[in-house]
Amino acid sequence: MTMANHIAAIHALKSKLTLSDDDYRALLINLTGKNSSKAMSATEQAKVRDHMQALGERLGVVKPLRRRTTGRTFAQAKAEASPRERKVWALWHQLHRDGLVHDTSPKALNAWVARTVHVSALAFANAAQLDTCIEALKSWQQRKEER
Repeated sequence: MTMANHIAAIHALKSKLTLSDDDYRALLINLTGKNSSKAMSATEQAKVRDHMQALGERLGVVKPLRRRTTGRTFAQAKAEASPRERKVWALWHQLHRDGLVHDTSPKALNAWVARTVHVSALAFANAAQLDTCIEALKSWQQRKEER
């Protein structure tokens, strides 16, 4: 993330947290010893942004960020998935056991998700898109049983 993006995110979070200018400056000084986000390094800006994001999540004024799978194993990313995402995975693997899906890799599932609901990966699908995927997988399973 560029420094300009960090600064923009910090200022957006300041607004969502409804921080006064004095409170905002006090927070910056407390976290980094500097009273301006422009005077900070990118690392310091990221620290402030992450802190403000966590505050916003705890207060319920900002949505939790999707965590990228970078630096985590596939199993960790899968364990952190929402119940709907886990349902998609369970159905996908059941279709594999039924002989209808040959490749159970995340890449194969994401390709199917992209064709089905037009998002690049399962992790980026919203609740309605996940429901569409679940119903499509159930229909696929049902068609196999009707044969």
